[in-house]
Amino acid sequence: MRRSTLAAVVGLGLLLSGIALALIFTSNHEEHPEFAAFTQLVVTWSFILGGLVAWARRPDNDFGRLMTAVGMSVFVGALSESNESIIFTIGWVFGGIFIAVFIHALLAFPRGYLETRLIYAIVSIAYVELTLGAFLVGLFDDPTNPSNDCPSCPANAFLVADSPTTVAALNALMMILAVPALVASLYVFRRRWRAASVPLRRVLAPVYLTAGTTLLLLAVALVVSSISERAGQIVFWVLVFVFASVPIAFIFGLVRGRLARAGMGQLMLELGQAHEPGQLREALARALGDENLRLAYWIPETQSFADLDGSPIELPEPGGEELATMAERDGQVVAALIHHRSLEEDRLFVEAAAAAAALALENERRLAALAEAQARNRALLDAVPDLMFRMDRDGNYLEYKGAREDLAVPPEQLIGSNVRDVLPSDVADRFVEDIRRAVDTGKLMRHDYRLEIDGVPRDWEARIVKAGDDAVVIGREFTEQKRAQLELERLHAELQQRHRDLEHERDFIRTVVDSTPSLLCLTTPGGYVVRFNSSLERLSGRADDDLVKGEAFWDVFIAPEEREEVQRALERVAEEGGRGEYENTWVTASGEPRRVAWSTAPLRDDRGDPRLLVCGMDITERKRHEDELRRSRARIVEASDVERRRLERNLHDGAQQRLVSLSLVLRLAQAKIEADPAGADELLGQASEELGQALEELRELARGIHPAVLSDRGLGPALEALAARSPLPVGLELDGDRLPEPIEAAAYYVVAEALTNVVKYAEASSVAVSIERVNGRAIVEIADDGVGGADPGGGSGLRGLVDRVEALDGLFVVESAPGRGTRIRAEFPCG
Repeated sequence: MRRSTLAAVVGLGLLLSGIALALIFTSNHEEHPEFAAFTQLVVTWSFILGGLVAWARRPDNDFGRLMTAVGMSVFVGALSESNESIIFTIGWVFGGIFIAVFIHALLAFPRGYLETRLIYAIVSIAYVELTLGAFLVGLFDDPTNPSNDCPSCPANAFLVADSPTTVAALNALMMILAVPALVASLYVFRRRWRAASVPLRRVLAPVYLTAGTTLLLLAVALVVSSISERAGQIVFWVLVFVFASVPIAFIFGLVRGRLARAGMGQLMLELGQAHEPGQLREALARALGDENLRLAYWIPETQSFADLDGSPIELPEPGGEELATMAERDGQVVAALIHHRSLEEDRLFVEAAAAAAALALENERRLAALAEAQARNRALLDAVPDLMFRMDRDGNYLEYKGAREDLAVPPEQLIGSNVRDVLPSDVADRFVEDIRRAVDTGKLMRHDYRLEIDGVPRDWEARIVKAGDDAVVIGREFTEQKRAQLELERLHAELQQRHRDLEHERDFIRTVVDSTPSLLCLTTPGGYVVRFNSSLERLSGRADDDLVKGEAFWDVFIAPEEREEVQRALERVAEEGGRGEYENTWVTASGEPRRVAWSTAPLRDDRGDPRLLVCGMDITERKRHEDELRRSRARIVEASDVERRRLERNLHDGAQQRLVSLSLVLRLAQAKIEADPAGADELLGQASEELGQALEELRELARGIHPAVLSDRGLGPALEALAARSPLPVGLELDGDRLPEPIEAAAYYVVAEALTNVVKYAEASSVAVSIERVNGRAIVEIADDGVGGADPGGGSGLRGLVDRVEALDGLFVVESAPGRGTRIRAEFPCG
């Protein structure tokens, strides 16, 4: 629940309470204003506060909102304290509406919604009786009538006629409907109680006890009030306080559920003591309060679950009365807890119990491994009897018992020798000190030491006890035990390292999520934002804080005109599952539109809650490049069509016309060869000149299509020829190496178009052209000293050059500040 909602509810409650108190203490007909004010505040705020607790705990459950509505609706009854006729009549007639809301909330508990037709019928009867029924009674009931015991009350503004008989008949009719409805409500409570699990009963019991008592007292009040008004009022006042205790009972039920979690310590103790088959399941069932809880063990060999007897167990399907919670250890499933769905209310407690069960199972496995190691060590120690020595207080060996191979010196040298002659000095000195202390004090002395026997270091434990004036030393080798202890310490260190590695892996995943360029947003199934990564923060300009969390995804990120479409898409994925892929306009905090291709899929978070993952990629620039590419292709096609039409026109108007004229002249000459040889010779001369001009026009046309010198001799000579024909001085700086043929052609036309533009528009006095190769790129520059101001997007010539250069993955740049000339630079990758 948002803070703004909380503040609004509390503020409204305070406002209504203030108005109610003002009406009570200014009323002319309230005999006990202090008591009325007290009951008004108790009933109102017990339900408002209880409703806010339920609302905050489960925002998606309507029960909290219904309880809050009960507290707010109590205010309607306070209007009957008014001295104004209309306000008094509204409160007097409709003051019982809170009972209908209360019955609605109670029958919606604990899921927050009504379920069966019977429940809908009960709630409908309650609302009809306390609205329409109350209104009909108000038409014929005069509050100032002596039977109502309120002579100072204002007049009934709805009164049509004062008719106690009609009122009695209507009340009897409503009682006929109300009493069975109340009995049916108790039946619903009983049915729900029998179907509830033990954990759910901890929550239901206080509420059903107080609510059931309330409904029972309500039924009694209806019956008694028809017999004795005074007795009915007494039952009613008792009913008010029992009614006000319902929210307190609800909170008490929650507290009981929380206190049940305190059993986790007892559970851990029981799990530590559970060694017999079945004890683990019984301890979990007691802690969770689910006597039907089942424990399914994971069998890695068969990749399935089984019970203690090895019989296969199928995990329950989602949506049923039972749920399965996995018990994992080091990321591996070891068992599954199959429990009643009501335990989902205490999800953290169930997960903690599952973790404890996993730890217990892991400890059982470790203890079994350790027991095997101890059994091996015990067998080894049994096979090699303990060494026993009797020694005097000065450390002289008097007797011994043990295997020859366990002695530091041969047995024949041991008796009569001193411990300082047998053992290292540091070990021997401690032995003598402990022997004397044991002889003097009678206490058991013990210490560990290490000896090398036959060059092999061996660990020993010495126990020294007093035996008369001497001491008995029992030497027991624990080399294998110490080795096992070191192995356990090593295993413990490995487990700790695994835990640290897991933490590092989680940190790595978080870092990857935040550093990925993809836009990631996690939402609830309803589409409300839970969190999102840094890439989406940078794109949207919104921080992942409380200002965004809890808001609908489409309201935060999607353009207004596309929000309904995105909302439907998310709802469809949440309901049907699967994966959806879309493309929409997202909007940043500053209002900038960005085109995003995104997809969404359902998943569960680390607590098992259902979520939707939205993964997107900003394709705004890609779309812009695609649009530019389409426009470029369209310009290329258009330029090709224009060029073909120009060639056709030039051929038709130039060379074709001259060739037609040449054909006519040749026919005339043929006709005059015999009759007029001189005239025929003159015509043949004209035909020769016409043919020469046609050939020159064809060469000029071919040069415009693709200069022959460019193919034959390369870019340098072609540019020199181009510069020679230019009316302006052209300075050339050319790299002597040949370039790939497509690049030479593109460079030639860039220079040709640039020189044409300089001559037409630049008003320049000179032009400089340079071509060089730098780091695998061919760079073409044309610079003039003209007026500048060239716009690459304003004419078809420069746009065509841009298309030609970019078609070869090149870069085309125009620098043309007004008054500073123009510099055109084209770069081509040439390997």
